[in-house]
Amino acid sequence: MDAATKLAKQRLSLLELAEALNNVSEACRRRGISRTQFYEYKRRFQTRGLEGLKDLPPVHKSHPQTTPPEVVEKLALKHPS
Repeated sequence: MDAATKLAKQRLSLLELAEALNNVSEACRRRGISRTQFYEYKRRFQTRGLEGLKDLPPVHKSHPQTTPPEVVEKLALKHPS
């Protein structure tokens, strides 16, 4: 079993624990996560199943259509305000 699948199963066990306890707050306390994160996992599981509980790919720090810094610099020199 790969690491992503193992993590997904741990998150699924959290959802199952909350259901067994019939108490989301207590399940989150026992596992050390926030209720906000719990509901995010629950939403992802409901929409995508076990695959939804795997980590999401990282978000790019820059958009591919961002204006290059050298162009921004040239525009700043022409229009300083």
